[in-house]
Amino acid sequence: MKIEIEIVLIGILLLVLVDLVLFFRLFLNKAKGVLKRQQEKEYRAASAKPRRGLAGTCRALSSPFRIRRTRAAVELGIIGTEEARIALEKALQRERRFPVKLYMANALTDIGHERSVPFLVDSLLGAHRWYRTKVNMLIAEFGSKLDPYIAPLLPREEEEIRELLIDVASVYISAELKEYLFRLLKECRDERLTQKAAEAAAIFYFYDLAGEEYRQHAFPSVRKAAVRALGNVDSKESFFILKGLLSDPLVCKNALSALSSLIARDPRYIPMTVEAFRMEKDPSVREQLAEALSGRIEYFIMKLTSPEREEASGIIRQLLRLGKTSEMIGFLNKNKDIEMENILLSLVTESVCGKPGSETIEKEFCTYLHDRLLKKAGLIRCERLLAQKPRERDPVFVRVLYTLLVATLIFFPIAYLLINLPTMLDWPLLFHLKQYVIDYNYFLVLYSVAINMIYLVLLFFSRLNVSRQIKLWSCKNRRMLFRRRMLPGVSIIAPAYNEEAVIIESANSLLNLSYPDYEVIFVNDGSADNTLGTLVEYFDLKRIDYNYEKKLNTEPIRGVYTNPSYPKLLVVDKENGGKADSLNAGIVISQKEYFCCIDSDSLLEDEALLRLASQTLDEGIETPALGGNVFPVNGCTVQRGYLSEIRIPDNHLARFQTIEYIRAFMAGRLGWAYLNGLLIISGAFGLFRKERVIDVGGYLTSNEKYKKDTVGEDMELVVRICALMRKKKLKYRIDYCYNANCWTEVPEDLGALRRQRYRWHRGLIEILHFHRKTLFNPRYGKMGMLSMPYFFLFEMIGPLIEVQGYLMIVIAFFMDILNWEIALLLFASSILLGVVVSVASLGIAEKDDAYFSYGDVLKLVHYAVIENFGVRQLFSLWRVIGYLKMFSKSHGWGKQVRKGFAAKQMGSEGVL
Repeated sequence: MKIEIEIVLIGILLLVLVDLVLFFRLFLNKAKGVLKRQQEKEYRAASAKPRRGLAGTCRALSSPFRIRRTRAAVELGIIGTEEARIALEKALQRERRFPVKLYMANALTDIGHERSVPFLVDSLLGAHRWYRTKVNMLIAEFGSKLDPYIAPLLPREEEEIRELLIDVASVYISAELKEYLFRLLKECRDERLTQKAAEAAAIFYFYDLAGEEYRQHAFPSVRKAAVRALGNVDSKESFFILKGLLSDPLVCKNALSALSSLIARDPRYIPMTVEAFRMEKDPSVREQLAEALSGRIEYFIMKLTSPEREEASGIIRQLLRLGKTSEMIGFLNKNKDIEMENILLSLVTESVCGKPGSETIEKEFCTYLHDRLLKKAGLIRCERLLAQKPRERDPVFVRVLYTLLVATLIFFPIAYLLINLPTMLDWPLLFHLKQYVIDYNYFLVLYSVAINMIYLVLLFFSRLNVSRQIKLWSCKNRRMLFRRRMLPGVSIIAPAYNEEAVIIESANSLLNLSYPDYEVIFVNDGSADNTLGTLVEYFDLKRIDYNYEKKLNTEPIRGVYTNPSYPKLLVVDKENGGKADSLNAGIVISQKEYFCCIDSDSLLEDEALLRLASQTLDEGIETPALGGNVFPVNGCTVQRGYLSEIRIPDNHLARFQTIEYIRAFMAGRLGWAYLNGLLIISGAFGLFRKERVIDVGGYLTSNEKYKKDTVGEDMELVVRICALMRKKKLKYRIDYCYNANCWTEVPEDLGALRRQRYRWHRGLIEILHFHRKTLFNPRYGKMGMLSMPYFFLFEMIGPLIEVQGYLMIVIAFFMDILNWEIALLLFASSILLGVVVSVASLGIAEKDDAYFSYGDVLKLVHYAVIENFGVRQLFSLWRVIGYLKMFSKSHGWGKQVRKGFAAKQMGSEGVL
């Protein structure tokens, strides 16, 4: 036994040395002068000078390492000489990896020599659509330099060339390209290409596209585009054609949209529409004519006191029956003319109140009209009730949980009995009890070693991933990232429930992001506080009638608010349904290719979205989901949505969470992403391709096709997306960005943190049960054979094993059988290895960005050590309690009480 203890002591000494080496390495890296993020004005690549000579850089284009080839392409684009251009053109011809080809094509576009055009065109043949859509826009940037090359391309039949010409025609005016577009519309039998040509023609050549020939085209998509084009042709003839098309079921929606555009652009068409409304006999056409006038409802309200009162009243009645109430409610709430008020309220009660089928419209008035007006109209205020949806316990689910609990509890006793069966009757019961406790302690040591070794392996892959991302990020500059179609359009969706304290700072942060194409959608989930009112007042928002296609089922949307002065901002008010339901509502409203889910109590760094989305350029395959870092904002100074100073929290509990977050993101998710086995994209900051999310039915709620709610919607959605991609046999990557940072408020009291951990663990259990068919299933690849088993064995079952182990340690202590060997092994396997993982994770976080000061880093290292003496054990105990709470009726997410960003500047006292 003496030798074994000596071995253990040597191991402990080595681990202590490793901890010390990591500690000093962390400070050595900080001392090398890594620029802080707030000092970075431009990407390093924008001002980078080639590290090699021209010849060396050209040779690097043939390197077997793709990052070296990528860097060489960027450097040659900066050099811009004739030799650099020729080297890039030759490299583009032989390159096989499309992400590298994209950087080469971008470098040639930066140089801008017309002789590069044929090489760029040839690179499109046989290329992925991902590559073609971006390079087509790069070629279009050559503008008039393309003129000599257009004519030879026109007769070619390849799909890639046709798409190129169509894309160029959408941004560059040319007689040859115009003729080509309309020839495609007449002769092409490929509906997808024909639709693309029609959409391109509608940009510059809408007069030609609006002709009868195209309004009667064989392809419905072309007919619709031609009708929409009529909305840009300012003539009475266009008006009457559109009015006649309102009765055509195929294009009536497009005709209505075009007619509304005509009226919005030129008020001379209002009397013509009113006259058409008066003369029309077809009820459906009358409805559409009235709807076309809905944007001018205040015009008709003012006509109520004129000789044209009856005509205006008829149109207003029709609009009310159509549910166009926003303008009317807004006018009534601001109006001070009693005569006008009486007329309008009379119209409301006459047209809506008590009428069959008008319950929803009446509810709009009862919800948003001021109390005095409600009383005058004889209406009763609709109270905003929170959704109370206690989910019934699934008996099968409960039986599975009981079975797993019993199996975990009896696993080691049965193993002990089987091992010691020959001597079971020879030894006394007390001896067996002592031996059982000792053996379980050794088992706990093995478990600790196993899980920490997994963390170390993930840490190794995280380190590789960060090094790779740093090199790729240095190859990107703003000019490249802000080019057309280079990055996808993004809708940022922020669900908000009782976020009055932080909502304005968050909105200012999101509206000032550095990104080429995005919109911000706040979804007020029936807040009981003044979240909605705060947004409406601060941004002077106006409720509008917003048209959208409901591709996902959600709780009713009560209103949409905008202000033309803030074109990126949209606020959605809906009935309370929970975070997942709010995200689904935001997806329904959104207009972009990707959406970014973010907690409304969180702040994004100004380049966070740009860094995250830029990773879609690095793989050349679809990235349906991407995640970024989440750090505690507690303790930081926030001014008008910006982090003016980054500091660790003053609160002790929040400091423990800081090191925990750094370890989870840097050692866990980056490692899983490198292995393409990542399953968790944080709900606080994640980017998803909207098409894939809609394909899988959106976030899991009782309103959608699975009729099920979950409190772990972020991981559950990723698992469903991965399963869909595997089913369709499509290549994909769930990615993670090490330097895209989101800052969010974390709980600062034990009660709030405990409830949070209960929810997290219940969410994990629900997901593993719901997707149990993927566990250990090779058909699901790494997800089925690595990721899901890891979460099952170590994240779900692991805490049950850990808590039993802690209990055995206590029993061993009181039975005086806790020997030095076990104590030292537990110290080495649990505490020292844990410190290694935590300090190494902090080193990865600080590798390229100096987040924290030297003093703060010292404090975090201190907390990384002391968290092993009670805090991590407490967190494990909470997860066990969360497991046991699954046997009772489940609850929703609940809500953490927010202090607000302003309060963080003052700090708070610790609680531990």
